[in-house]
Amino acid sequence: MKGTDSDMGQENPSPYGSDEERSDAVPPAPATPPRGPRPAMDRLSKQRLIIGGIVLGVLLIIGISLWILLAALSNKPEAGNPAATAPASRGPLPADIEAKDYRVGDCFSDFDSNASKARAVDCTTPHSAQLGAVFNYKANDGFPGTNALRDKGRDVCRTVMLNEASRKYNNLLQQNVYPSSDSWNRGDRRVDCFIVVDSGNTLKESVLQK
Repeated sequence: MKGTDSDMGQENPSPYGSDEERSDAVPPAPATPPRGPRPAMDRLSKQRLIIGGIVLGVLLIIGISLWILLAALSNKPEAGNPAATAPASRGPLPADIEAKDYRVGDCFSDFDSNASKARAVDCTTPHSAQLGAVFNYKANDGFPGTNALRDKGRDVCRTVMLNEASRKYNNLLQQNVYPSSDSWNRGDRRVDCFIVVDSGNTLKESVLQK
């Protein structure tokens, strides 16, 4: 005999008959097991993957750092090789130097920017100009035009840093010298910035910051 949730002790048959007699009864859905924690092996595998990723990342960073360090060391000049660390001495001064061989820091007496040569002197002797900065175009560059060369000369002069001694001279000027189209065709690619005075050889020391 089927019981009910009632505590009256009476039997209340269903008007549709018992469960066994119903042909259209819907079978009960299978019970879904409650979700529980992941198995310990799954958690361990995930931890191993995370740790492995971290280790791989650290090794990758170390490898890149070593590659950069080795590349920097391979480009470092060899110790004790004067030719690799400094330009060769140009010899005793004064000396007449061609314009293509001017170097930053050179001092010149009776300087003429239009001349193909100038007399280089020791900067502690009277002079009228000192080369402050140089820019070289690439050999295969096309002629950029006079205006572009003039602007480049001004940019080059802006990079010149003067020292404290320069404050003693009130007539210092910047003069940029750049190639003409003719000299460009002959291979001249230099743009020079000179620090000059307009009153003769009145400079008696370097005016450039070291």
